[in-house]
Amino acid sequence: MRLARPAWLIALALYGAAPAPSQAPPPVNPEAIIAMIEAGELAAAERELRRILEAGEDPVARDLLGVALLRMGRPEEGETELRRAVELAPDFAAARQHLARLFLTQGRAAEAVTELRTAASHGPLERELGLWLAAFEQEAGDQAAAERSLRAVAEHHESVRALLELARLETRRGDHQASLKSLRRAIELAPNSEAVLRAHAEVSMAAGAPVAAMWALEPLARMHSRTSEYPYLLGVTRMKIGDPAGAVEDLEKALGLDPRRTLTLIALGLAYNNQRRFDEAAEYLSRSLRLEPENAEALAALAQSEEGLGNLERAERYARRALARNANHSLAHMVVGMVWMKRGDYAAAREALLRSVESDPGSVKAHYQLSLAYARLGDSDSSKRHLELYREALARMEAALIELNTRTGIDGGGM
Repeated sequence: MRLARPAWLIALALYGAAPAPSQAPPPVNPEAIIAMIEAGELAAAERELRRILEAGEDPVARDLLGVALLRMGRPEEGETELRRAVELAPDFAAARQHLARLFLTQGRAAEAVTELRTAASHGPLERELGLWLAAFEQEAGDQAAAERSLRAVAEHHESVRALLELARLETRRGDHQASLKSLRRAIELAPNSEAVLRAHAEVSMAAGAPVAAMWALEPLARMHSRTSEYPYLLGVTRMKIGDPAGAVEDLEKALGLDPRRTLTLIALGLAYNNQRRFDEAAEYLSRSLRLEPENAEALAALAQSEEGLGNLERAERYARRALARNANHSLAHMVVGMVWMKRGDYAAAREALLRSVESDPGSVKAHYQLSLAYARLGDSDSSKRHLELYREALARMEAALIELNTRTGIDGGGM
């Protein structure tokens, strides 16, 4: 059993302010006794502690005696001494943590939780015990208690692991800004941690901050240059900010590292679609469908390629196959809408495009196509409304690209 030194020192200060017993025991030299215990001089430590206790009760001596007895393989006696230390000083956090460690080794989790919750109310827990308590609270469904425990460990021990777990909980309850704050602190402590940088990228994307995501992904791609995942994620992120040329460069790098990865083939096809290079897009998307014939993302993207090439029947067929697997697929609905636009059935096009923006309210192209459909139907108010939504979405993409260019020192639009 490891001694809880920092918690013990806090508890000692609290105990020192308490009223002195009627017959004061000889002063305890805890550092000397701790050194004896950690050096394995357990019998000598026991003799010294019992000598002190003969002169009068002392919670610190009881706690240390309990630890020594546990290390000597005498758990029942050790538990008795630790319980006596807690009785003498209920706010003695270190003794409660030593009890909790004993209970955990014996499978007595409920008793360990009781001691740790009480100890935490009187002082900081040891790092591992604080993390264990947070995991228990989370499993029990008390997310607020889990966050409190993780925050305490993070603040007192500057624990990257605690900050990472805290960020995950904050993300789970939808507080992306709090999560990013926790992750920024984790990055300060561990700037090269793969887990922390990846978590920062994922939360940034969920929070609608693709440039912040790229800030974390770029060092990951450099540090793990033989891993296809990070150039793939970079490429996907560049597409979200309206940089298809940069996306193609990253995705081709990812594909070179893992030529049979379906996700990369699909993303590369989408990037080529965004550049209106539909023949090249169709080549990569056809390869992805040979690997996963029923992949809804690949089917929808290939439908977009075929529509761009003017193959309307094939485009609609692929889009319908995608919708059979995912009835809310935004891109597939948009392709169906564009096919109907070219066929002159603007009412059918409007319905399909409405389904598209319902599934993806930030879709630039779907809002633009919907504004055209409403214009053809003579509904100028709705047309203007979706044209304005298109402009807002486009402005967000342009702002993100400008921010990225400013951060990287690039002038101009492309990368």
